[in-house]
Amino acid sequence: MKKLIAYSAGLLLVVPLVMSTPASAQKTAQAVSVKIGYFNEALVKASFPEAAGSETLKATAESQLRKDLEDANKRIQTMQEQKKPAEDIKKAIGDAQISISSKQQALQELVQSQNALVRDKMVNAVNTVGREKNLDLVVNGEGLYMGGKTVLDNGTDITDDVVRKLVPGVIRQTASK
Repeated sequence: MKKLIAYSAGLLLVVPLVMSTPASAQKTAQAVSVKIGYFNEALVKASFPEAAGSETLKATAESQLRKDLEDANKRIQTMQEQKKPAEDIKKAIGDAQISISSKQQALQELVQSQNALVRDKMVNAVNTVGREKNLDLVVNGEGLYMGGKTVLDNGTDITDDVVRKLVPGVIRQTASK
């Protein structure tokens, strides 16, 4: 047992020395040339019918939920006005909550699924255009908080190319080029 403890103590002293050696040998940064592309996601979505359909689906789902909630409230109010037993009213409230909650969840999953499909298609289009143009990096120009002017001045705008990948034959109207 004493040998095991002595061996373990010796190992603990050796391991930190061995493990710290690679950490002290860091690479120095080197300048590299990178071809950067950018696109405007809002303009791509505005030109992509499936993205608009996703927004329409979301609005329709929200409208349907509001209507269902109003109908449930009217039924409960009618029951109260008709002096229905408290147990019946309580049950109607519980049933309405369960129904609306399950519809809300189902509609939310449907909207998320549609949004994911649109997002996947956009990502695929961006990747394809980026490869075709031999770009090393493509960024969403809307999301740049620092260095955006450099990217916009020196990068390649691929917005129109992405739109054409998503919707062949569509020519996006641009304010100025």
